[in-house]
Amino acid sequence: MPAVVALCEDEEVIGAPFFLAAFVPGHVLVAALPAGWPTTIGERIAARLVGTLAALHRVDLGATGLDAFGRPDGYLERQLRRFSTLLEENATRPLPQLERVHAWLEENLPSSPAPAFVHGDYRLGNVILDDRGEIRAVLDWEMATTGDPLADLGYLCAMWAEPDDPETPMAALSKVTRGPGFPGRSRLARHYAELSGHSLEALPWYEALALWKAAIFLEGSYRRHREGKSDDPYFARLDAGVPAMADAALARIRTAR
Repeated sequence: MPAVVALCEDEEVIGAPFFLAAFVPGHVLVAALPAGWPTTIGERIAARLVGTLAALHRVDLGATGLDAFGRPDGYLERQLRRFSTLLEENATRPLPQLERVHAWLEENLPSSPAPAFVHGDYRLGNVILDDRGEIRAVLDWEMATTGDPLADLGYLCAMWAEPDDPETPMAALSKVTRGPGFPGRSRLARHYAELSGHSLEALPWYEALALWKAAIFLEGSYRRHREGKSDDPYFARLDAGVPAMADAALARIRTAR
């Protein structure tokens, strides 16, 4: 995370507390590697991405004072309740696939490992890389809390596109990983398990959770588009994109059987 260089808690300045962060030069990967980068760099990027996540999850909550940040107990149950409510608020049409996924998630709730510091939106598009493919900064900490670390792994894997994956709105944000040189999701997960010692038995559950949640917040974006509150062409494609995310979640469920 970029270092905070200034903090202002006086709401009279801009209407809310705010901070300034140090500028970090580098690259955020979405569709393709920067010109001149070898395809072999995909292995390094994947390794660093997983290593950084495992290191984040090893942070000693007590020693850093983060044990008072968030409510780790019942993290998964709260995620299901919160996003189920959001689905009711966001839905613009019947979405029975998402209701099926929700029912399966509730029926198959796994036991969480020891709580850890959780990023909440950890994916390739939320890190800044230098010219060697090393991670310079991790971005978008708005959803950070303490909870189940495997939720971060499930999200990372679910948002990592492979060559044969169907197109979805979130896969479109990581097209680069479909290219040569990038390992598949299974390699990411095994590397994380080696570093963390966590079991991967319930990984399909966490991936389905990530896709279900993503479909629900994207349905909210689609609602804003339908109501004329946004002309973003990305939101316009969510008419078919949200059901595609729901289908991707159902596909993860099938791998758990």
